[in-house]
Amino acid sequence: MDKSARTFEEITAICRQAGWKCTSQRAAVYEYICDNLAHPDVDQVWAAVRGKLPSVTRESVYRILDEFAREGVIRRLDQISRARYDSLTGPHGHFICERCGKIVDFELPGDVCIPKTPYGKVRHVELRLNGICADCEKNGQ
Repeated sequence: MDKSARTFEEITAICRQAGWKCTSQRAAVYEYICDNLAHPDVDQVWAAVRGKLPSVTRESVYRILDEFAREGVIRRLDQISRARYDSLTGPHGHFICERCGKIVDFELPGDVCIPKTPYGKVRHVELRLNGICADCEKNGQ
């Protein structure tokens, strides 16, 4: 089965489970973001989707990304310069360059222990490392 057929089956199942209509806009946003490891922001997703669906609005793309994030299809990374989106929803960390904004995923050690908390059920754990990436260091930025 080719990637586009697999992607269509995945978004159809996601929409069915969430009770959404499976629109061409949702499918295009999902197709763009599902294997994108660059952590795109809403404007990058909108630009890519607009290439296939010229009439799609930025607001529609933002709403779809927000719905996907609420359902756990993607993760929303806040408290950067602007929200970015991550197609990897399993446990992992992020290195965020303070100069160029690049975000790089890294695996968490297998022995990370999450303590039980009296505050409620933990749904997501995230480790962020902020600093200057090797490219910016090398270029003296």
